[in-house]
Amino acid sequence: MLRQLYIDWKASLIGGFFVACSAVLLACTNVSSSDKMVFRYNEPAGIPTLDPAFARDKSTIWAVQQLYEGLVMLNEENEVVPALAESWTIDSTGRSYTFLLREAQFHSGRKVTAKDVCYALKRLKDPQVASPGSWVLERVKRIEAHGERVLTITLDRPYSSLLSLLTMPYCSVVDTTQAEAGRLATHGGGSGPFKFHRWHFGEKLILHRNEDYWAKDSIGQTLPYLDGISISFLPDQQSAFLEYLSGNLEIVPNIDPSFKDDLLNLDGLLRSKYEGGHRLERGPFLNTEYLVFNADMKLPKDLRWAIHAAIDREVMIKSLRSGIGIPAKGGIIPFGLKEHQSNIGVDYQRDSAMSVISRYDTLPDLTLVTVSNYRDLCEFVQGALSDVGWDIEINVVPSATLRSDKSAGNIGFFRASWIADYPDAENYLMLFFSGLKAPNGPNYSRYDNPLFDSLYQALSKSTSEMERLSLAKKADMLLMEDAACVPLYYDEVLRVLPNRVSGIKTNALNALILTEVQLDINLK
Repeated sequence: MLRQLYIDWKASLIGGFFVACSAVLLACTNVSSSDKMVFRYNEPAGIPTLDPAFARDKSTIWAVQQLYEGLVMLNEENEVVPALAESWTIDSTGRSYTFLLREAQFHSGRKVTAKDVCYALKRLKDPQVASPGSWVLERVKRIEAHGERVLTITLDRPYSSLLSLLTMPYCSVVDTTQAEAGRLATHGGGSGPFKFHRWHFGEKLILHRNEDYWAKDSIGQTLPYLDGISISFLPDQQSAFLEYLSGNLEIVPNIDPSFKDDLLNLDGLLRSKYEGGHRLERGPFLNTEYLVFNADMKLPKDLRWAIHAAIDREVMIKSLRSGIGIPAKGGIIPFGLKEHQSNIGVDYQRDSAMSVISRYDTLPDLTLVTVSNYRDLCEFVQGALSDVGWDIEINVVPSATLRSDKSAGNIGFFRASWIADYPDAENYLMLFFSGLKAPNGPNYSRYDNPLFDSLYQALSKSTSEMERLSLAKKADMLLMEDAACVPLYYDEVLRVLPNRVSGIKTNALNALILTEVQLDINLK
């Protein structure tokens, strides 16, 4: 609980400051008197590059999503929908995907062609480019253009997650001429709703509306509505929050501990002093926090079940995370994916957990390994197990040590999280596929179940949405029946917005979708 005590102390230290200035700040209305609609947000980490081949962190991804598009995208309903590809077909083998491009053009005025798509995807795989996203296309055998508007991607074997992978910013289509001129990193070169205008390095990035963007709204008006985007780089989160309160930013994109307790109550809702002019929007974020058992160390199944049942996840979320997050009463597949099942996990059953544990004359020695950032979470689990009669140890280690030891199979019980690389249940179930046991893959649990493997392999090959849904649910249910891991909570995206902002969208990968945003510059 040391981390929580520190956060509480820090919050109380600055609390007086916020109370003293909130009335003044909330009355401030420094919204530009210009008739231009400019969406302003702060990126404390800065933006290292505008090249989508290196879009591995949130700061880069958000900028890339404004400047570029891929063949497909993930919408606010977490569905794969057309972007530059107007439509696509999959052949009977499940190996060949044919895309028909829509009529669109790059910011330079060049028409987007199938050759540009080929260039962008092959560039992603090019060892000389050394993109951290090159793995996305590792199963792609061939990429071919057929005229200006038709493209075929051929896989080495059926793999139904290809479309989900293609939604990743890594797969953005780049302007070939801009890429060959070496301008992507500093000026961009895409076909997205906004285009590069100016970059004051270390201070501000300014994007302007793409007047030639292909998308239109339901009444035929060309998108986007905004005239531009202004991204500042204040490194201090408190300072950025004050800029938001003074009307100089349009969003608080994440709830930092430095102002969390001033902004939110213990139920994770906006405090009453902010309710009039602001709103809190929340939605699923594809991140599952869970505890991992090393199957090779053979902790009995009934004890694994008892660990599930001993944890009151509702109290954990409220006391440690101010109500942010969804208690995990389902499986490893998180809330936000259609394959998620909310009732296949183990709910809080203190008496039943105590009954199981009381049957053992001698309980196994158990140590829960974690990094310092999650010590409070693991101490909560430790306390829950102590309450039902099982005293376990906590071992806090450096991140590098945890990575090395779990890969080598040297630890029996540890905390983990998995943020989806791509929006597909397969990305979570792969964590337990025996063919991907560490160090050859992300199966750090070393779980090995032939039935699960057969379900996973069938899921990976099937192109039938209904069949994939059924297979994923069966596989996740099997994990919970085996008590293969202990899901703790599913994460959420929380954003605070002033009432003058409308039309902003996100998805379960925390995208910043600004295409339909409008600002009421007269609303205070």
